[in-house]
Amino acid sequence: MAKRLRKHMLNGRTALIVEEEFLIALDVQRMLETLGVGQTLFARTPAEAEQLRARWPEIAIAIIEARMGDALSLQLAQSLAAARVPTVLTTSDLDVQRDFADRPDLPIVVKPVPEDALAEAVRQALAVSTPRTSDWSW
Repeated sequence: MAKRLRKHMLNGRTALIVEEEFLIALDVQRMLETLGVGQTLFARTPAEAEQLRARWPEIAIAIIEARMGDALSLQLAQSLAAARVPTVLTTSDLDVQRDFADRPDLPIVVKPVPEDALAEAVRQALAVSTPRTSDWSW
């Protein structure tokens, strides 16, 4: 993807990063800045992200850390999809990647997060116009 197109992908809009490890969250923020993100909201847990619910309408993309069996992260992803917030999962758990391989509305990037892979996942999430939430389960 051309760097010029990347810079305008998020067009100064807001991103939500849900990541337990602060240094990883900062790295994801840096990558999103190359895609043109304006403001970044941080949450260490799905519960903290829920506390930001009033700000969800302004969120252009959500990046959520997911682990297999982590029902709260999945529930958060479902809630964001219902609110029409494009979402990308990041994980170091290959089972998560396998279980959602057929979900174009929920792109997954395996940690450590490569910048090109995150950019492609964001592009993919933004391109999906109607998220499916009816068949989400782990």
